[in-house]
Amino acid sequence: MVSQKLIILAGLPGSGKSTLAEGLSRHFSLPLFSVDPIEAAMWRGGLPRDQTGIAAYVVAQTLAEEHLRLGQSVVIDAVNPVEAPRAAWRNLAARYRTDLAIIECVCADEATHRRRIEARMRGIEGMSEVTWARVEKRRTEYEAWTDARLTLDTSAHPPGRLLAEAIGYLA
Repeated sequence: MVSQKLIILAGLPGSGKSTLAEGLSRHFSLPLFSVDPIEAAMWRGGLPRDQTGIAAYVVAQTLAEEHLRLGQSVVIDAVNPVEAPRAAWRNLAARYRTDLAIIECVCADEATHRRRIEARMRGIEGMSEVTWARVEKRRTEYEAWTDARLTLDTSAHPPGRLLAEAIGYLA
């Protein structure tokens, strides 16, 4: 990777974004900030669950900003279902004059997506696994992206090939 980047991994729960985000973080030796563990930490710290959704994004943005300020690239792992967090990432990239690289993960095969959700055991302390019913509800709330991005169907290829595609996109 040549220039500083704010790398955003987006998509519904179980779409493969965390796996890809971790692979990119390892490959490029970049910090990774994931909204789910941040939100779970807020709950463990005593914040009410109904007050942490947006706040977890703000914490991730603040952490990313610290790294961008230091001239470092960063990877973000978050659903980013609506315009507000997407605009915040665009604004952050513009403020630091850094490249914004968006990778949207989709799992086009519904049976595969459901199997992933039902078998998922992430082990985030204080956070229960999402249900398939919740993923289906989130799908109805998920707004289509308008930004330039790489869209990867994670049900179509093995993780290694997806990671190679994402690395190529970022190069």
